[in-house]
Amino acid sequence: MTNGIDGAPAQAPQVKDTERRTRDWILVALACTGQLIVVLDVSIVNVALPGIRGSLGFAEEDLQWVVTAYTLTFAGFMLIGGRAADLYGRRRVFVLSLVVFTLASLAGGLAPNAIWLVAARAVQGIGGAVLAPATLAILTAAFAEGPRRTQAIATWTMMGAVGGAIGAVLGGLLTEFFSWRWVLLVNVPVGLVLAVLALTYLTRDAERAAGRLDVLGGATVTAGFLALVYGLVRFGKEAAFDAVGTGAVLIGIALLALFVVVEARVPHPLLPLRIVRQRAVAVANLTMFLLGAGFFSVLYFVSLYLQGVRELSALAAGLVFVPFAVTTVIGAQSAARLLKRGTPPRLVIIAGTALAALAFAALTPLDADSSIGWSVVVPGLVVFLGIGLALAPTAATAIGGAAPQDAGVVSGLANATRQLGGSVGLAVLTIVAAARTRGDGTPDAQAITDGYTTAFAVAAVILVLAALSAALLPGRPRTGTGPRAEESR
Repeated sequence: MTNGIDGAPAQAPQVKDTERRTRDWILVALACTGQLIVVLDVSIVNVALPGIRGSLGFAEEDLQWVVTAYTLTFAGFMLIGGRAADLYGRRRVFVLSLVVFTLASLAGGLAPNAIWLVAARAVQGIGGAVLAPATLAILTAAFAEGPRRTQAIATWTMMGAVGGAIGAVLGGLLTEFFSWRWVLLVNVPVGLVLAVLALTYLTRDAERAAGRLDVLGGATVTAGFLALVYGLVRFGKEAAFDAVGTGAVLIGIALLALFVVVEARVPHPLLPLRIVRQRAVAVANLTMFLLGAGFFSVLYFVSLYLQGVRELSALAAGLVFVPFAVTTVIGAQSAARLLKRGTPPRLVIIAGTALAALAFAALTPLDADSSIGWSVVVPGLVVFLGIGLALAPTAATAIGGAAPQDAGVVSGLANATRQLGGSVGLAVLTIVAAARTRGDGTPDAQAITDGYTTAFAVAAVILVLAALSAALLPGRPRTGTGPRAEESR
C-alpha cells in the first residue's frame, strides 16, 4: 500500500528510524567491545603468569610487573585520555588508541624476553587508558539523557564487570590449549575489526572542547595517579605498610593536590572544576570509588581461595566465574528497566550495593572445606547481581548532564575513580587478610581462609558506605536537552 504524493511508501519514516536505531546500536557494540577488551586484559593475564615465567625466565619477584605495568599506566593516563577525546575528537582518539592497544598486544604476544613484555604491557595500558573513556564518551554523545542512554550505559557497564569474570576463563582456555602468548595475541584480530567498524560508522564530532591540552595538569595528575597506584600495589604485594609504598602514596597525594591547584588557575584546564562541583557528579564518583574498593576484591580473593586453598586448576577456577557473569548481565539490564520506569537512580544504587554487602557478609563463614557451590557460588551470584544493579546507574549519574565537549573528561573521571577505588580496596583488603592470617600463627589452609573472610567482612562495610554515599545523590535524574533528547526517550 502507498500513501502520499507519487505513491511514496508509507513505511519510509519507519525505515529511516530503523536505520538510525541500527546505527546507534552498532555504536553501542563498538563502545562496549572496546571497554570489554581493556578490562579483560587486567584479569586474563593472571592465569598465564606461570607459563610466562617459564617461557621468558622471569624472576619470581619480578613476575607481577606483567600485571602491574598495565595497571599503572591504565590508571595513570585515564584522565588525560578522556580530555584528549574532547579536544581531538572521539572518533580519532578511539581509533588511534585502539591501534596503540592492538600493536602493543601484538608486541607483547611476540615478546622475546621479560623486559620487552613489561614494556609492551605498559604501552598497552596507555592505549587502554585512552580507549576506555573514549568508549563511554561515544555513548554519551550518541544518546541524550533518557532511557536509551541508560540502556546503552547499562550494557557498557555490564561489559566492564563481565570482563573481569570471564577473563580468568578465557585466559585458562587459551593458556591450556594454545599458549600464554594468545592471551595477548587474541586482541589483534578483535582490534583490527573494531578499527574498521569505527572508521565506517563513527562520524566526526560536531562539537569539541575549546583550547589545547593542559600539559601541566596532565603531567601532575598522571604522575600523581602513577605514584599513588604504585604505592598501593606495593602495599598489596608486601601485605604490609613499607617505606617505599608509603612514600609513593604521599607523593601521589601531593601531586593530585597540586593538580587541583593547577586546574583552578589555567585557562583551559584538563578537568574543569565546575564539573566536580556538581553534586551529582561528585557524589556519583565517590560512590563509584567505594564500589570499586569493595567489589573488585571478590575476583581476587575468591580466585585465590579456589586455587590456593581448594587446589582447583586455573581453568576450573575460571569456570566458577561463568555464572557470575550471567547475574551481572541480569543486574545491569534490570537496572536499565527500573530507571526506564522512572525509579530514582539512587534507589537502584542503594538496593544493589545493599544486596552486594549482604552477599559479602554471607561469604564470611567460609571454611577451608566448605561447599564451593553453596558457600562460594551462591553468595557470589548475589554479589555480581547487586553490582550489576549498582554500577550502571552510578556511571549514568556520573556523566549525566555533561556537555558534549566535556563528555570525554567526565567519562575519564568516572573510569579513573573506579580504577583507583579498586586499587585502594585491593591494597587495604590484602593487608587486612594477611594480618589476620599472621595473627593465627601457622598459615595453614584454615588460617589463610580466615584471612580471606576477614577481607570479605571489610568489603561488606565498604559497600555499606557506598550505599550511604548513594543516598546523597539527587532524587531524580535531570531531563536531557538538545537535538537528540526526544529521540532518546
